[in-house]
Amino acid sequence: MIVKFFRRGKGSGAGPLNYLLVAKGGKPREGAKVLYGDPKLTEQLINATPYKQKYKAGVLSFTEDAEKFTDKQKKDIMQRFEDTLFIGLEPDQYDILWVEHSDKDGRLELNFVIPCQELRSGKSLQPFYAGADLVRVNAFKNIINQEYELTDPNEPVRKRLTNPYVSNAPHPTPFDKKSKPTKKEDDQIIANPESTFALKEAIDRKMRHFLEEKTLNSRSSVLYALKGMGLKVKRATKKSISVVHPTMKRNIRLKGAIYEDSFQGLSQRAHLINGRQGDYERTSESRGHRDLKTWTKGMEIKKEYHQILYGDIKSPEPLEFSVKAIESNNIPKDKIQTPASQRSYTPSI
Repeated sequence: MIVKFFRRGKGSGAGPLNYLLVAKGGKPREGAKVLYGDPKLTEQLINATPYKQKYKAGVLSFTEDAEKFTDKQKKDIMQRFEDTLFIGLEPDQYDILWVEHSDKDGRLELNFVIPCQELRSGKSLQPFYAGADLVRVNAFKNIINQEYELTDPNEPVRKRLTNPYVSNAPHPTPFDKKSKPTKKEDDQIIANPESTFALKEAIDRKMRHFLEEKTLNSRSSVLYALKGMGLKVKRATKKSISVVHPTMKRNIRLKGAIYEDSFQGLSQRAHLINGRQGDYERTSESRGHRDLKTWTKGMEIKKEYHQILYGDIKSPEPLEFSVKAIESNNIPKDKIQTPASQRSYTPSI
């Protein structure tokens, strides 16, 4: 299972609701089922939100079939995800809509939409901010995957040569395309990139091309190739390489097996992965303890943050009703005599 948060969130409520529940032609989307929440209420709350970020949407995506999970298991995963995001808040302080999708080869997807407004006060509510929440959410993901014995995306056997999902890039990205037919096109992009995304894509395509030509066989050959593209290597860590482009202010971080310190080319890839996979499986228990510790600490920090932001907001006082005997006022009174109405015109017979 992986957790994805989408970049969209500034439009009307009809956008995410139609995507989740409506197919082309206005028909109900096949394989879509509302598990929790009221779509109409969620749409109205999004439309009524006065902030620039009106909603946050995302998905818990599984490789396992939807039929593998019981309703109780789905509810447990959804509730624990809500607890991870909204620790310290009461259920009446936020709205969330859960919609199940199973139309992608039967795989389970638990989609969620959250209006970005705290419901008691009307203040802005930001359910997820990567800088503050990503570590805690990743720990939640790891805990659920281990507890339910789900597919673990962190396993070395699943690691890609390059990272196909640039941070915050739309999914899927052009990384999934094959190498460009001509070397000049990528050279032009690297020389004058339109964006960080475009630059990373071009670098990765060239790296895959070099790999096919068997000119990459170590970390030093990777660094040499990057310098040959006109990039300055700013930092090289065990897991990534950061480069500087002449036209960009920020460093560009490159991630994936190619950019790791232990990279030794395709000839060593299978051996390295098998070794890492064995080490990964042996440390399963210790990683579980570490994830739980990380999640618990993150929950404490998030709870304190929510208390500072919304702690002075009290729930509405319940309405007080009192039951009193009501005396009948239905006492007959003297009828007041009124003169009969007189016609001003009598029709002829």
